[in-house]
Amino acid sequence: MIERSIGLSRKDDGRDLNRRALIGGIALTLAIPNFSGGAHAYASSRQSALDHARLVKVIGRIWRGQSLPIERLELRVINSLALRAEVTLSGKVWMTTGFVAFCETEAQVGAWFCQTLIALKNKTAGTLLDREALAALLAAGYDPRQALQLWTRWANDKNLRNSSRFSDVPNTPVRLQALRSDIEKLGYLI
Repeated sequence: MIERSIGLSRKDDGRDLNRRALIGGIALTLAIPNFSGGAHAYASSRQSALDHARLVKVIGRIWRGQSLPIERLELRVINSLALRAEVTLSGKVWMTTGFVAFCETEAQVGAWFCQTLIALKNKTAGTLLDREALAALLAAGYDPRQALQLWTRWANDKNLRNSSRFSDVPNTPVRLQALRSDIEKLGYLI
């Protein structure tokens, strides 16, 4: 069930949930099983509720796979061409439509989310982080070759490669080769 409104206010477990549209977008509340508080996402007229549902599915699968409380998960997509995205362990995930477009597929959004979430949660770095993120992506049921495609494109984009906002991603030739080897060891042809 999808409930649409411009600004949403309702009671949930005694708490007031107030959601307002950002940048003239439409506030969407996606009622999805196992999301006790619902998933909140913001859409512009160019992005459909189905797109948001797919993003919530990707983020939710990985979040649950890390044994984090799903009721705290909140996704916001902001209509902007900027390549920005953030994750907090409190469950807030936001990304721009430009970032989603750069990722191209659900699996690539998942690869970024795994990398970022594992770095926050486990405080790991380097190739160990890459391996743990790859394992989380596989556990969520996504093709690991999509991660390699994302990080290869990432390494070729000067703005992303040099951004401190996205500091611990496999964007060097050594880490990309290690990731490629790990994927090939799993039996995937590249």
